[in-house]
Amino acid sequence: MENQYTIIYDIDYRRDARIKTNGDGQELEFTFMVPAVSVPHFFYVLLQLWTGKANKAEIDGYGFSVTYYLTVEEKNLCVETLTFSDDGCKPIFSNYKFDFERFAKALAKAFSEYFQEQKNKGLYPLNPLEVDEYCHHLSNEVIEKYEEFSTIINESELNMIRPVEERKGNTLLDDVLAFHLLKSEKEGIEFLLKNDYKKVNGLGYYVVSFHGEGLEERVLQTVFNDMNDAVNCMELLVQSLDNGHCRDILGI
Repeated sequence: MENQYTIIYDIDYRRDARIKTNGDGQELEFTFMVPAVSVPHFFYVLLQLWTGKANKAEIDGYGFSVTYYLTVEEKNLCVETLTFSDDGCKPIFSNYKFDFERFAKALAKAFSEYFQEQKNKGLYPLNPLEVDEYCHHLSNEVIEKYEEFSTIINESELNMIRPVEERKGNTLLDDVLAFHLLKSEKEGIEFLLKNDYKKVNGLGYYVVSFHGEGLEERVLQTVFNDMNDAVNCMELLVQSLDNGHCRDILGI
């Protein structure tokens, strides 16, 4: 059936991981080197998107010359792949759109089946005399990340970040979307996380802006490569404001 979602794991811990996806008439193969690291990171990134902690993310091929740009749009997971021509000079973009829930649940189901297959072959539990558990694609970290991913995907609904209406006069990030995350109720100051995930403006991945009643939008000078660092910064600022501090740091 055209709209059936099927995913197949093809993993060799000595070389690479290939996650073959088929859904809504589209075929996409995620390819990563270093599967002991790349596979749990893949689960982690998808969870960040599923739980609404991010709505965009970027994953590289851990050695393969491919980059995946993941974006949540309504209930869809949009994937844009960037590869290059054989001579390495021409960028090639391809775009896919999957139903995020069906994609995620098919991914969890497929890994469960793959894991059971490895058990049936006697390849798990790992034999420490034969393999290095830390470097293996069925290491404890991989299994833990998979179990966390599977549990949350199957027990919770997709939590989309609420877009904030674009604000006039914000020339710093042009049309980059802003997302409401935190607000200091005491000071009435709202903090926004803005994501320039392709570095269109050469600013880095994330910047934090803030505004309030009678206070035009301003942008913190610090740029963040990691979304969690940006969120932690906002949490600290809100906490400080609610405790009566930090106005001087913000210059207000």
